Formats: sequence, structure tokens, C-alpha cells
Amino acid sequence: MPHPGVVLYYQDYEFSDGEKRDKFFVVLNSADIGSPCLVLKTTSQSKRYEGVRQGCNPEKRVFFVPTEWKQCFERNTYVKLPEIFEIATLELLKGALSKQIRLMDPLSADCFTKLKDCLKKFKTDISLQHWDLIFES
Repeated sequence: MPHPGVVLYYQDYEFSDGEKRDKFFVVLNSADIGSPCLVLKTTSQSKRYEGVRQGCNPEKRVFFVPTEWKQCFERNTYVKLPEIFEIATLELLKGALSKQIRLMDPLSADCFTKLKDCLKKFKTDISLQHWDLIFES
């Protein structure tokens, strides 16, 4: 099972509108068979994030990971906050077996800590259940 800070590459992820495309997610919690894997979506589309600075940008609801931070992203990447998604542990297992979901390198400990600190600014937007899985485990 993925650990907090690991980046998931999800091939042909299906969005709520039915569109499918490859997507990167950042894992927020340690998941086991009985609990969901909580993730944040990322994007490399910079149009709506012009002028953001490295790291936390609560006013734009994004955490910016530039390529020079040498994380696992090949492009400047924006982690969308606080849109937390659940991926069922069974879905992760099936996806890993079919190679539809791959575990990438984790964010550095420093980067992941900064991301979580930024996410804390959105406490009122995060369900108590998700908050506990992310910050109390």
C-alpha cells in the first residue's frame, strides 16, 4: 500500500464527467484494506495559477512544486487544495496488478511536510473523517 507522500500515476483515470486521462495524485495517508487512500490531484496546467510562488498559495487553493525542487514531477506541478479524493484500497490493488496505477517516487519529506502544513489552512473545507486520517494517523 502507498505511504503518505508517495505520488501515484493513474493511467486513464475517469473523472466525474466521464473523461479519461492520465493523472498524478499525491497520497495523504497510510491506507489499509479497511480504509480509503486519500489523495490530492495535481495538474501541470499553469493558466489559472499565474503568479503563484513556490509552495503554499492558499489564495489560489494550490501548492506549487516547481521542477527545480527535483521532486518526481518532470514539469512544474500544482497540487490542488483542498480537493481530497478517495481511492478504494481494492481499486489500488487491482490497478497495481494491471499496471494502470503505478507508485512513483515520494515527495521529499520537507516538501510533503510543507504540503500538509498548507493543507491545514483549509481545515473547515475538509471532512472530520478525512482530517483524522491525514493528520491523526
